[in-house]
Amino acid sequence: VYEWANSMASYGELASYIPELTKVDASKSAIVIGDLKENILDVGNGVDVRVSIQSVIKPFLYIYALEKGVPANQISFIEATALKFNTDAVMQPDQRKNLPGHPLNNAGAISSAGSIVNFDDFINFMRVLTDNDNLEVMVNVFESEMQTNGNNRAISQRLLETGRFSNENSSDKALEYYTKACAIGVTAYDITNACLVLANGGRKGNQQIIKEDNIVRAINAMNTYGLYEHTGEISLLAAGARALSCKSGVGGLIINVDPGRGAFCTYGPKLDSAGNSVFGKYALIPLNNLLAAPNGMRLSSEEIIRSLSKELVD
Repeated sequence: VYEWANSMASYGELASYIPELTKVDASKSAIVIGDLKENILDVGNGVDVRVSIQSVIKPFLYIYALEKGVPANQISFIEATALKFNTDAVMQPDQRKNLPGHPLNNAGAISSAGSIVNFDDFINFMRVLTDNDNLEVMVNVFESEMQTNGNNRAISQRLLETGRFSNENSSDKALEYYTKACAIGVTAYDITNACLVLANGGRKGNQQIIKEDNIVRAINAMNTYGLYEHTGEISLLAAGARALSCKSGVGGLIINVDPGRGAFCTYGPKLDSAGNSVFGKYALIPLNNLLAAPNGMRLSSEEIIRSLSKELVD
């Protein structure tokens, strides 16, 4: 799978709109897979390459907000959309929306970040999930993003205007903490550990550290918009008739949660037009076929190959 996905990832670009992300080694890639019996396998650079988590943080921001007692219907709506990750109907006053359309686009994640009072508390939350006490913000990435985040600044201002944030300070802090959260440095191994907590219904070992209802909400959101406007297309190829619980980020990570069974994370920094890792997108397909519950209904191998061939031509 690893070699095939690398061979297919012959196109794509680094995320140039965040200057610091253009400095990564585009030749690096990884797959890390874990089950609920504490078995973890990795191939490639899953342990030794540290990258900024970027939008893979969004389901965890959503869970954190829910855990802090923010009602889900005060964070965002949960409808799937064909809009890009940095766009939302709430930005269009004529749409009469007072909340973001989805928790996993930028507007929804900034709304979730409004629940953070002390960023140290949030990063400690992520340290527990990843089993990494040394998790830190990559300051160079954070500063690079803060200098180029005009669109997200407009989103936070709009959420102030609609009443999601009560004052200018709340709006500014939500933007700052969202940007800082996206710049947390992780390995694919780290984030696989966090995903295994999600796959286990919020349990870590024998301890329930997150309410299962909040895990269900986050995984449901991943099913509908985890890979942005390409979610439906990739879900069809990778998962067939069942849900594909994924989340991608422009740093090159994609996470995949299989509730009750396990999780995996892929890394490859070259992105497609939607901001999804090309390597990760191709790895998702055989991995889901190999690791999913048996007897699942999915496209035939011939139909998958035909669809992939069409994508490469297009």
